[in-house]
Amino acid sequence: MDRTKSTVISGLRNNTILFRVCIVLCILDLGTNVVLSVKLRGAELPIGDMTLPAASLNGCIQVVLCLLGIIMVLIDHKKGLVCSYIFLGLSVAGAIRSAVVSHNLMTVPGLFNAVVFITAITLISRQIGRSRMMAVTDTVTGLRNRYGFDRDINRMIYRNEKGCVAFIHLDGFWPVNANLGRRYGDELLEITAGRITHALAKRGNAYKTEGAEFALILPEKSECTKIAEDVIKAVEETITLNKDGVPSNCYLSATAGLAEIAGSAEDADTVMKHADIAVNYALKSGSSKVCMFNDEMKAFMERQLYIERLVKESLQNGWFYLVYQPQYTIDDRRLRGFETLLRMNVPGGERIPPSEFISIAEMSDLVLDIDSFVIRRAMEEFREICYSSGNTITVAVNISAKDIARAGFADRLLYIINDVNFPPECLEIEITEYSFAEEGSHTIENIKLLRDNQIMIALDDFGTGYTSLGQVMKLPINLVKIDKSLIDNLVRNDMNIDFVKSVIYMGHLMDAEVIAEGVEQDSQVECLRELDCDFIQGFIWGKPMEYDEARELANEVYDRQQLS
Repeated sequence: MDRTKSTVISGLRNNTILFRVCIVLCILDLGTNVVLSVKLRGAELPIGDMTLPAASLNGCIQVVLCLLGIIMVLIDHKKGLVCSYIFLGLSVAGAIRSAVVSHNLMTVPGLFNAVVFITAITLISRQIGRSRMMAVTDTVTGLRNRYGFDRDINRMIYRNEKGCVAFIHLDGFWPVNANLGRRYGDELLEITAGRITHALAKRGNAYKTEGAEFALILPEKSECTKIAEDVIKAVEETITLNKDGVPSNCYLSATAGLAEIAGSAEDADTVMKHADIAVNYALKSGSSKVCMFNDEMKAFMERQLYIERLVKESLQNGWFYLVYQPQYTIDDRRLRGFETLLRMNVPGGERIPPSEFISIAEMSDLVLDIDSFVIRRAMEEFREICYSSGNTITVAVNISAKDIARAGFADRLLYIINDVNFPPECLEIEITEYSFAEEGSHTIENIKLLRDNQIMIALDDFGTGYTSLGQVMKLPINLVKIDKSLIDNLVRNDMNIDFVKSVIYMGHLMDAEVIAEGVEQDSQVECLRELDCDFIQGFIWGKPMEYDEARELANEVYDRQQLS
């Protein structure tokens, strides 16, 4: 059983046991009070040479009842309050009966104390209820937050209740925050939450988990897909916000991932992970906005966990190594440098392609550790080559969008450069357009600082369409890399040629050089030469090679240049 689930269930069981113990003690105290009051009938109880009035004994028992009542309220403020009302009410009834039987008003102070205790317990219960409600409530939307979601899911799992979770992924909030301001972004969230609640129509509960993400708990699995579709339809209707009297239309896009609560998972984190996998399937498929977690996705998740484990072990045990693909000038086939490529060699295991383990590492912070490994290893291996070549060899290293977007990335990279004693003018950092798809203030800051320290910046996979042309034109980059998918179809028709020609023109317009990736045919080389491309990289002139071969190639080229 998962540790999280064990902790939650253990806490629920401990609270239940303690609550029952308090009830038993209350009943015993109340029973003692009734028995003594009936037996003594207002008389005094002899204790050695002294006596104890029955009213005083009743008062002591009331204090114990009140203490146990407070404990029950702290455990469960609703049930504890009801039980306290019952037991203290019976205690009060017993005190009144004693007064009537004994014709003595000595129990009046006890009655007054009981009323005070009931009032105090009521106030404590209300305050606890208010505090607990605020702790699980999102302040912007008024919906329950991630803590409330986790609590409710764990309760359902503990009680073996069945149902379904819907993870709602929304796109379109960032432009509102950027263009109108955070206040209007919060207003948009509030309106969206209202629409989700209305679309549910009491068929489930809605939660605001984090960012622009919502979750639903739906008790009927058979209606989950229909309810999710209703919610998406309501969310995607146009929302109009008014800023200073000027209406602005906002358009949100929603995708839902569904997962069963009972049967497919053991705790809230696992349920959420299943729903998250399902929503990623829906986003990638593009054919459906609603996707239910199934066995195929479960196999994918198991594969993902397996690859994550291999990545961690590779970082720890040195199973990662680098290969280098040469880059050449297109006019005279002069060696420009090498692109660093990562490979994994698991002893006795299967060969995992980089496209698989890197994409999985990018889903977590493992990609940051991979970036650090590649940067340091590439600089350590090529330091002497760069110095011996007169700092004319370029070493290109791919950096993930997550890493380049972190505050302080440039400072950490400069520290490694100084530690390795690597010539910064020989290093080229490759980033993708995806790095600028979201808010990229740290990305721009890091790039500018790197450029100020003579480090070159290459825009990889150019033409994949993540950024606008206006944004691309402002990027402080040295090199534009044309994506292989554009080169594959280069010579098939005039439209492909015109498109690549436009990309090369834009690269030069940005005062950057242009390199084409994935060149494999002579006809592609000739076409790129005519289009004024600067460099090429591909199997036609050089496949990825291990370090010793790359060093030998670099030394041969440098020696040949010296002789000429």
